[in-house]
Amino acid sequence: MNTFARVGALLLATAAPGAQAAPQSLPADVPAKHWAASAVRQVLDAGLMTAPNGRFSGQRAVTRNELISVLVRASRALERRSWPETKVEPIREAIRPAQWKSAAVTRYHLAATLARMMPIALAGLPDKPAARPFDSEAIPQRPSLKGVPRTSPVYRELEYLAARRMVWEGSPLLKPGTQPVTGSQLSTALAQMIAGLSGVLTDEPEDVDLVPPRR
Repeated sequence: MNTFARVGALLLATAAPGAQAAPQSLPADVPAKHWAASAVRQVLDAGLMTAPNGRFSGQRAVTRNELISVLVRASRALERRSWPETKVEPIREAIRPAQWKSAAVTRYHLAATLARMMPIALAGLPDKPAARPFDSEAIPQRPSLKGVPRTSPVYRELEYLAARRMVWEGSPLLKPGTQPVTGSQLSTALAQMIAGLSGVLTDEPEDVDLVPPRR
């Protein structure tokens, strides 16, 4: 299993529900003792997700369009290091039912995944943007958006992700719309976003002759 696959597997595991302390204020439709209550409050406070008209609609399936918007917000928060200092929740019961990988991800699951992923991602990213970022060969090249209509409500956001190599060729997000996102697609999308952001924040290495000259 390669590095990005491991990251994806870890992110998929972080969606496992776990006990969390209830926040002080929540949208009207989120019970105070709900397993994702703390995560919902965190992602709303950080601006990663929204609760239109005071309702979070946590059981609703996450669409490709919504995930694209969330990925942009999350990447910007990570780059600014604006995520609050939150404790990384331990991953309990990390082995999820096999069918969850192909099942639609709910907004509750997305909130929980983000709340656990953000502090982990921050810990592994450089503290500040690179002075001379470079195109690492370890990250796939920028995907083509030729098949994406410019009238798409998320075209600009998808363009942002593609330009920074935070979404890769073959990703279902390159066909945006209202299709539900699966658990497997979510983990892959988050792994690609983090890998691309790491490239943006990593300085170009200095030329070093690693092979000594022959005598």
